Amino acid sequence: MSSAGQSPTTVLVEDTANTYAWSSICSTYDPFGFLTARDTVMDNGRTTSETFFGPQRLSFTETDTAANNANWDSRTTEWNWMGQKTARTITYDNGDQRIERYDPNTGFRIQRTEIDGDDNKNWASLTTTYDADTHVRTGLEKVLDNGRIDITTFDADSGARTSRTIIDGADNAGWHSRAFTYDADTGRLTSSHIVQDDGRSDLVTYADGRLASMLQTDGSSDTFDWQTRETTYDVNGRIALVEEVQDDGDLIVSSYAGGRLTDQTTYDNSGDAAWHVQDVSYDTNGDVTDTTYYDEIGNILIL
Repeated sequence: MSSAGQSPTTVLVEDTANTYAWSSICSTYDPFGFLTARDTVMDNGRTTSETFFGPQRLSFTETDTAANNANWDSRTTEWNWMGQKTARTITYDNGDQRIERYDPNTGFRIQRTEIDGDDNKNWASLTTTYDADTHVRTGLEKVLDNGRIDITTFDADSGARTSRTIIDGADNAGWHSRAFTYDADTGRLTSSHIVQDDGRSDLVTYADGRLASMLQTDGSSDTFDWQTRETTYDVNGRIALVEEVQDDGDLIVSSYAGGRLTDQTTYDNSGDAAWHVQDVSYDTNGDVTDTTYYDEIGNILIL
């Protein structure tokens, strides 16, 4: 017989003789006779709600609202159709929440989120992630009450900090975000990236703890006469190379030796000069020793 169009069946059992620890059980069955849901009211006022897929229970929720004899209001555990636990949520009497996610294959917790329901902390939520294999903490995201977001990542093997990003979500600072990366073995800073509210940004990299490069980008306020300015430093921390893309598209490349300017090449990408490339050489005193001009195909121009 076809079950198409048939409604689920609900069966209510009440413990009128007060024989059991529960007062009622309400079970719901699909048209094929499989249990899909069950709600139980305990004698102490506590309730449980369950959902099923075939023989497998998918969720179990326990509510302590009426009984109020625990420090939590509700607890929910979830499983997939194979019976592997995937999530657990606890809502406490004060409104706080804890939400946990599990790897279905290993059963280990891979994420935990704490929510400040009664607003008695300086943060709104804390989310911690874990590696499913090593069980080591790999991430921590903190959402503060002022809207700022603080995200830290960790190495899955050692647990050492590898990065930290701070986002000014409430826009109460002069910058939009600040990001830092670290070497997992030494703990040294390897890069920092600061983005200002107007879009200006500074990306700095480090090598073995020393300054290696800096990429500056101009923002919407057009503070500088260049779009980007990239500086490279030698092993002693002195400027070795500077590349500037001007507002008009021209490119200026300045080379240094021992911290002093030795050569500067300008590429007239805007096309408003009589030459395409200008190359200027400097002596140890910073005086110009030679200036050479080139056309688009590399021929030397006499100007």
